[in-house]
Amino acid sequence: MIGVITSLVRYLSFGYGIKLNRKFIAPGFAWCILTLLGMKIRSDIDRSRTETCIYFFNHNSFLDLFLVPYISLENTRFIITEGVKSILPLHLCNLGIDVLYIPDTHKTEERIQFFKRVSKDLSEGKYSVICSPEGRHPFINGIAPLNKGVFHMAFASKRPIHQLFFDIKTSGSPDAIKNIITGVIHIKTIEIVATESWKEDELPVHMNSMRKEFLSYYYKANGDYGESKLEA
Repeated sequence: MIGVITSLVRYLSFGYGIKLNRKFIAPGFAWCILTLLGMKIRSDIDRSRTETCIYFFNHNSFLDLFLVPYISLENTRFIITEGVKSILPLHLCNLGIDVLYIPDTHKTEERIQFFKRVSKDLSEGKYSVICSPEGRHPFINGIAPLNKGVFHMAFASKRPIHQLFFDIKTSGSPDAIKNIITGVIHIKTIEIVATESWKEDELPVHMNSMRKEFLSYYYKANGDYGESKLEA
């Protein structure tokens, strides 16, 4: 139902309703779902910053799909895999808030063009984006290897990376709703990374550094269970 509502608001208003969806309707729906699951959200995101940026978050739970619209970042588009288009209610919601669908990994040329287009928009200050640098992967107790495409996007656009940590407690496999521990989800700012001085050949170094930061926060929150089978 919420997908139908947000889509109608967008298309009946000729696109003007996207901001309404992002600011009120989608966050309200996400709050209802999170509340029904017994969750409260605490965030330390500095909303006084108005510069165009790239938000990175760790992708350890299906709850991310509700946390991203809930925090309702100003003029920010969610980069999400096009694979979710097959889930009609979610696809309708995504249309309503005007997400950016990233082509699947086997569509190499389409992904390159996607990142070029978004990098140009970022450099021109059209909007900010939020995404997980881990991309699409099985949920694990740890941090999956990071994808180089979003780091090339940051390098090309020269926009700062606002690194966020979604602290979601689980009591087992993070992909099962029964293992989610009810309580407070903390959304923490790890750091804000300037990219103006980055060099392309140093991108692997930046990727490794950022992954270590994510792992540090993850293990502090959940205990050090060792690296997953997806270790880079």
